[in-house]
Amino acid sequence: MSYDTFFTMKRLIDRSRSVDEVLRWVTQNPGKISHNHYPIALQKIGQLLVLQQAGGMGAGGGGSGGNNSGGTGEGALPSSPAGSSGEGATRQILDHPDFQTLCDAIVNDCSKFDNFSIVNCLYAVAALGLPCDSQIVQVLEEESQGRLSQFNQKDISMVFSSSMKLHPSSQHPLIETCLAGLEKNIERERHPQTLFLLLSYYRTKWRALQAGDSGSAEQLVVNRKILRLVKHTLASVSCVRDHEMALLDEMLAACACEASNKSLELIFSSHLFYQNRQEKFICSLAEELPKKVDSITPYTMALIAKYIARHRLREARLLDTIAEFLVKKGEYLDSKVIQKLVFPFSRMSYRPPSEAQFFSKLEMVLELKALSSPLATVNILMSLFQLGHFPSLVLHRVFSPSFISNVTNSPYALIVRRYLSLLDAAVELEHREYTGPRLQDSHKVLMFEHALTADEVNRKYSYKGLVAEALRQLVGEHGYKQDEVLAPGYYTDFLLWIDHSGRVLPIRAGSAAVSLRVDSSPCTVVNPKSPDSSNTVTALTSDFQKFSPFSPPLEEGADKPPGQDSAFLPPHMRPSGPTGQRVGTNGAVPLDYNPYYTTSDYYSTLAKEHSLESQDSSTLSSPSDCLAQASSAMPGTTAPQDSLFQFSIGKILEDEGGTPIPAGANSGADCEITPFYEGVTYEGGESDVVTASPLQLHSTDPSETERTSGEHVKRVIMSVNDKWHYCHNSDVLVGSRAMRDRHLQLLGYVILQLPYLELEKLNGIEEVKQYLHKKLLEVPL
Repeated sequence: MSYDTFFTMKRLIDRSRSVDEVLRWVTQNPGKISHNHYPIALQKIGQLLVLQQAGGMGAGGGGSGGNNSGGTGEGALPSSPAGSSGEGATRQILDHPDFQTLCDAIVNDCSKFDNFSIVNCLYAVAALGLPCDSQIVQVLEEESQGRLSQFNQKDISMVFSSSMKLHPSSQHPLIETCLAGLEKNIERERHPQTLFLLLSYYRTKWRALQAGDSGSAEQLVVNRKILRLVKHTLASVSCVRDHEMALLDEMLAACACEASNKSLELIFSSHLFYQNRQEKFICSLAEELPKKVDSITPYTMALIAKYIARHRLREARLLDTIAEFLVKKGEYLDSKVIQKLVFPFSRMSYRPPSEAQFFSKLEMVLELKALSSPLATVNILMSLFQLGHFPSLVLHRVFSPSFISNVTNSPYALIVRRYLSLLDAAVELEHREYTGPRLQDSHKVLMFEHALTADEVNRKYSYKGLVAEALRQLVGEHGYKQDEVLAPGYYTDFLLWIDHSGRVLPIRAGSAAVSLRVDSSPCTVVNPKSPDSSNTVTALTSDFQKFSPFSPPLEEGADKPPGQDSAFLPPHMRPSGPTGQRVGTNGAVPLDYNPYYTTSDYYSTLAKEHSLESQDSSTLSSPSDCLAQASSAMPGTTAPQDSLFQFSIGKILEDEGGTPIPAGANSGADCEITPFYEGVTYEGGESDVVTASPLQLHSTDPSETERTSGEHVKRVIMSVNDKWHYCHNSDVLVGSRAMRDRHLQLLGYVILQLPYLELEKLNGIEEVKQYLHKKLLEVPL
């Protein structure tokens, strides 16, 4: 057969628009069809059947053939309706006379086919779903069995895939023969379909062994083969479908008991593994890791900690094993490794049973290594603070002049200053008995100033937009603020002001207060427990001048239900009785809280930089990570210490009306700042790094202040807690969000939690409005 004739017929088959047309080209032109055309025709029939079942193309009305194809073929394949089952289409194709002619030709000439035609014909009939007892399947399998020694790796892979498709639940001889060839050179296999078919085969075998003697030698061999295949699959495949990921998770769990330190390192270093949550494997590993903890290296344990923190897996047994590892080997570990081991505890708000030894070991290590890695030190401290543990001796070291000097003269000063500022705020709010040195005002900066990228990326999955619209209809667009940043730098969802009578006050100029009457509509906020008050709403200057981020939670004598503020506090912070007067730094002078943190005017002197940090980030950076970027951001000269962060942030808790940037100040960040925790994606590939565009903060409109002065106001924050704000399959908030709520409560804000589990049960905007109305009635007045 000439070259032109072969490719002409191939082109005509490829361009066919129906199954009937393909069969006419093949059966009515025997002189122009070679054995190499048969797999092409079978594959084209399979493609057309898939389109036909999807309703994308009809099966009738074939195009005109060549000179030798005239006339309409007998017994044309009827068109299958859209959505018809694969079995129905297979039955139709088997009953077609022209298809029977094609099969007979393959059966009769099979011995003359080359290896390529044999392999591809078998692959095509398997894809068509022909029954395994049909003559064409049996003949092709016998021919493949006889030529298996002649096949290359790709041919063996295709024959194995075909046999697995044709015999999914049985150990066919051809499968076993192909398997022996594949296992010898498994590291050379690159086709994802073959790898997952191998995993499927081993799953069937593993389940059969589990039903019998699970401790047999054969079970051990199978587990080791699974482990070898899983490691190769993770290294070779970059993208998988959901059912393939579930299969991989099950096989990882099956071989967890055989995984050595090196194997665990390879598994947790895989990008495919890191991007997907493997719950079955983590559950199995939690049982096996304590048995082999002594053989695990710090690097591997840090990878495990990083993974469970990223996916918010609050697996207690695994966390306890990490805590035990840290207690045993803490003094031999580098600070940068310790910070990664500690982070999952703070992220999941989990205190191990051996918390006394755990915290004691961390304090000892921090005291010894505080100056060796300042960034890791403040990182570990932040984790301890989120857990509600405040090591005073370490704070003396961190706030000491030598440590501050070391930090401010380093390339990563920008990062550490942000965290030191928040640590200092946390000390003032939660560890008021501390009397050691504190962070100087000149070093304080705003911690966070815009939304997390995770929230921005997941905006379409968030209930925040629905709540915003319901709140707008409920209290009016001037009755709340959205996406407000409150000092010391906490990003909030919705901020409202409610007076002592239960009215929602206009937080922006241009609207009257929402009247809270008993006869109001169901979507109007009504609190029957609220006493009547005057209708005049005067300025809130006297109250909101105390909105300094570190002002007392409530004024003296304000009625407040007991335990209200303690709901979000760690056990050591819950009130147990009256406390004595605070002692000043080093016991010298009593510390007056308000003079230390002056009025909100003080914060207009603070500087802020364009942060790339997030409150919920999961992995940890090290000084070396930010060295390159920081040094490239400040070429040539070194800025003076006080010249860092020359951005006026205005009055943090006031609104409307810009604060001019001081003369000589920079108008924007000239450098990119490496985040304190490295940006990592969570649920759905999102990154937990703060967005680059800053949220503009404004000072208060004077008219608004005058208009509302003299009223006692509750500052209410509605917090929309989406799924990624909780530990996985848990109602425990991630540590950073829990600490934010504690601090905002201590600053006098009332937190109304809106969990996604409650919001997802609501249907329509009216139900959401009624839900918010009920929540607002819970605000104590």
